[in-house]
Amino acid sequence: MRLLSPPGGVSDPAVSFAGQPYTMLPSGDHWYALIGLPTWFQAGGYPIEVDAAGGAIAAGTLTVTEGGFQFESIEVPPGAADLLQDADRVNQERARVEQVLSGFTPQRYWSGTWILPAQGTFSDAFGLQRSINGGPYSPHTGTDIANVEGTPIYAAATGVVALAEGLFLYGNSVIIDHGAGVFSSYNHMQSIAVTAGQSVTQGQLIGYMGQTGFVTGPHVHWEAIVHGVRVDPLLWTEAAVEP
Repeated sequence: MRLLSPPGGVSDPAVSFAGQPYTMLPSGDHWYALIGLPTWFQAGGYPIEVDAAGGAIAAGTLTVTEGGFQFESIEVPPGAADLLQDADRVNQERARVEQVLSGFTPQRYWSGTWILPAQGTFSDAFGLQRSINGGPYSPHTGTDIANVEGTPIYAAATGVVALAEGLFLYGNSVIIDHGAGVFSSYNHMQSIAVTAGQSVTQGQLIGYMGQTGFVTGPHVHWEAIVHGVRVDPLLWTEAAVEP
């Protein structure tokens, strides 16, 4: 979302979409905000409005189309499936990750297109509606890249490491804060090569591919997150997401 011709004197615009306000950030002679849409978001037209002190200064309609996501049913061994039944640890992990993703850094660290974090085969696509052992369908929140254990994993874009630790389902994980409400996440690592608070540049080694946590084989589960919403990370490699 860009406010290209702001009225003179505007210093704190915010955009509202689907009942959620988003802080807008300055970039040159305009303002911008990034908005992520979850996979379950219904297609249709939605009003979008920019407000500042004194009221609305811009309004329009955003059209959302169908995502066309596929469905898949998979079977995992009982030992792995049992991890999903440990509600306490699953909830603790969810709270820990959401705590990190709720942070907001106004400074934008990335520039240009992102890179793939590892070499390998795309094994599961973002948005795939997946049922595990006959359970309900839920969206796959990232892109899986599979390769042998020990395959290097690199930062897809420049940022600051917000998390570097072992998690329950995600296994050994790194989350990078790219600023402006954007994060990327790298999961199921064999080992981690960075620490929380460390600045990393695009292409810098952050860890090695493994199969820790809830997995059926070695891969990196790679996510892009905008204001807490998982979006397709491959889109960031196809074109630069700029202010």
